[in-house]
Amino acid sequence: MLINALAGAVLALATPQATDTTFAVEPNARLEIQNMGGEIVVRAWDRDEMRVQGDHSRRTQIVVRRTRSVVRLRARASRGPANIVDYEITVPRSMSVTLSGTYTDIVVEGVEGEISAKTVQGNVSVKGGGGEVYLRSVQGTVTLEGASGRVDAHAVSEDVRITNVSGEIVAESVSGDVLLEGISSGNVDAGSVSGSIIYDGTLQEGGQYTFVSHSGDVALSVPENANASLTVATINGDIRSRFDLEMTRSGSRRRPIFTVGTGSASVEIETFSGDVRFFRPGERRSRRP
Repeated sequence: MLINALAGAVLALATPQATDTTFAVEPNARLEIQNMGGEIVVRAWDRDEMRVQGDHSRRTQIVVRRTRSVVRLRARASRGPANIVDYEITVPRSMSVTLSGTYTDIVVEGVEGEISAKTVQGNVSVKGGGGEVYLRSVQGTVTLEGASGRVDAHAVSEDVRITNVSGEIVAESVSGDVLLEGISSGNVDAGSVSGSIIYDGTLQEGGQYTFVSHSGDVALSVPENANASLTVATINGDIRSRFDLEMTRSGSRRRPIFTVGTGSASVEIETFSGDVRFFRPGERRSRRP
């Protein structure tokens, strides 16, 4: 079913247990979805149209509010609260998306615009994204692959995993690990309270890198041609390296500094009760440091 509506129109899309509709969208429009429970899956195609598919109960409608700049999707029940909805949305590749849920898993694939995805109980999995990429989950894993731009990814009870990403990165978890692999960035800030941190990526000239864990290990990849100043602070952990690494000076009794090459990049590592380990790119075989 193809629906052509004027900007600002409100559409109630409902069939028993399913919605499936396709309509044209403006090139720079943004998609916004709020979902109480279920799933949000967004994929991209090379068309200036949006396809909205949804599985839901008979008493639920998917309401579309459209302007030239925003397409908003909401579930509305004929009686009582909205029920569980599983969305499958196909959007133009350059479209930006803002997705939020409560008991909701979120999947985004192939979108090249800005992405904001946050949920309370559920996983967030994103492939792609550009400009600003903002990901959040309270009780779920946050996974990002193949993005470029500024990344801000946070999880509370599970891991944050970022691979093959270029741009500024902030990544944090409370109870989970933070895994950063295939990273090209001059500015990385990663932290975890009780999890480990693994970074395997570039150390760019003049870059700034911070890795902090309270009770987990920190493992850092140092390329052979890197120029970096490595400042390490640990209370009860050991400092280990798979290659020769000599301390050049000490900022304090517990904060030795190791210089690699010219020391152009600034790297700060802190962990209270975990170990600090240095390795060469590609040497790490297991997920844990």
